[in-house]
Amino acid sequence: MGRPGGRGASPTLLVAVGAIAEFGPLRDVVHPVEIAPDVTVRWSAVGGAPAVEQVLRAAGVPSVPWSRTEGFDLVLARHTTGEIAGLVVTVTDADDIPVAVGVSVAADRAAAEATIPGAVGRTFVMGDPTWSRVLAVAHRRAEFRAFLDVPERARLVGVACARPDVAARVLSRLPFDEFRVVSLVPGAATDFGGLIALSPDSDWTAALIACDIVVGDPGPLTGYAAALGRAVLPDNAVDVDFLTAARATSSTSDIPRALPAPAHLLRDKVYDLLGLDPPVLSAAQRPFGPLTLNTHPATAFAVSTTLELGAITVTRFPFPPSRRAGEDLLLIDDAEPDPTLRANAEIITRPHTEDAPTWLAQTIRQSHCALAATTTSTTPDSHFTWYTGEHWTANLPDNLPLPTAAAAVYHHLVEHDPITTNTTIPIRLADRVERLILHPVT
Repeated sequence: MGRPGGRGASPTLLVAVGAIAEFGPLRDVVHPVEIAPDVTVRWSAVGGAPAVEQVLRAAGVPSVPWSRTEGFDLVLARHTTGEIAGLVVTVTDADDIPVAVGVSVAADRAAAEATIPGAVGRTFVMGDPTWSRVLAVAHRRAEFRAFLDVPERARLVGVACARPDVAARVLSRLPFDEFRVVSLVPGAATDFGGLIALSPDSDWTAALIACDIVVGDPGPLTGYAAALGRAVLPDNAVDVDFLTAARATSSTSDIPRALPAPAHLLRDKVYDLLGLDPPVLSAAQRPFGPLTLNTHPATAFAVSTTLELGAITVTRFPFPPSRRAGEDLLLIDDAEPDPTLRANAEIITRPHTEDAPTWLAQTIRQSHCALAATTTSTTPDSHFTWYTGEHWTANLPDNLPLPTAAAAVYHHLVEHDPITTNTTIPIRLADRVERLILHPVT
């Protein structure tokens, strides 16, 4: 079979993408070939995987169906092996015979030749363009955390592994007021609220830099996290006491460690394999794309409250159906669409209401909740109404979320007599205590 471009067409390189997580690193490696003359680059999802095809379409790269991938001069793919932490790619010819194996650093050469069939004598150091891109924006960490809406005191946990249940387990084990969770795989599917998810065309490097902890399989992404000084936990940590592990671990350094990453090495190897002279032009890094989100906000929470050392400790988790047990409360935002959750919520909150008294009265009258709470859009006041009609206002501290404050008020009302005078409620969140002062309103 001839080349896909037809007689006289330029040599062709097919990039075979086996999983969503492979796409970003492969784009970085292949970019110098794409922007150079003489070689036509096409992309394809291995086996026609729908999720990968969707990512290729969203990114706008020139692609072909997997069923039409015969006849390319060279095929490049990522090689995944537990023996090598860095990025490894294999290049095969039109007859599927290995002709080159690229490793990120020279230290990985021996392991590649020992574990990859046909790698002996064909391994070369290609550098790591992805790491270069990470280093280029590492100083923008605060900006990225603000964009991801990570509270100042919260720790951001990144999930970067193949197990589809890990993100859900992490969310169900980390208190929402102490942690936030982001998937570091663009386009990863999520059916639950609270997970910060990246859209398929998003540039995941920004999310990695924003993280404090990364959970994932051994591989390039967890390697980048460790090199940035971020704490790294294995994916099986979610099967034991993950909260204790997350609280105990910490970043080792905020100063990235540089690794050599010339951008032109793989390009020059491809040209050499095709019998072409490498282009004179420099090999620039791939431009940074947008950081765009595909997040479902958490609008329902399983909440527990306890009195410890004179303060009410509030712990809330994004609500999956299997989470609630025993004395957990169900707290929802007024935007929660699930009628079953709305019918069973003990607490309903709504931020930024223009007419707080009207909304509170309607919510108490039309639902089965015991407490409704809201903040006004024109004043710093928050409002709380009990199902028996009592109403209070409070100036909400900046670092105290309304749902957390409402859960503490609920606990106080259940455990004490009605509040008829100005009352201070100490609320413990992780390692700090905030104080909410309730003022009765006649």
